[in-house]
Amino acid sequence: MAEKTTIKMMPDTSCSLFWQEDGTCCGDAGRLSYGDERNAETNVNLNIPGLREWLDEYMWRCLVPCEAGDTAPDELSRNFNWKDFHKRGLAFAAQVKKLLPPNVELLYCSPYEDASGIISGGGVVV
Repeated sequence: MAEKTTIKMMPDTSCSLFWQEDGTCCGDAGRLSYGDERNAETNVNLNIPGLREWLDEYMWRCLVPCEAGDTAPDELSRNFNWKDFHKRGLAFAAQVKKLLPPNVELLYCSPYEDASGIISGGGVVV
């Protein structure tokens, strides 16, 4: 039986989107790679329409303005539609999960800039 692996789906810097349990980036909107010392690395090509645009929306409307100091996190919480963003993100996560084997758990998490509380701190298992 294959060992269980957990991968986080959480937008972050440099268009990073997927994270291994040890905190290392393992993918973006186009690909996902995971593995450990005992298993060969597995590569998954993601050809999911709209995923790149969703990640770009986060980068340019949330991350960059906050990092540049142009938008305060509390202002972002008031002016960005986190509910719609997460609805779409969870739909993309469900599509990604279909491409993964059963022993890989996908955890959808809020990005750092989201103070809305829509997604719990521990994330949502997809």
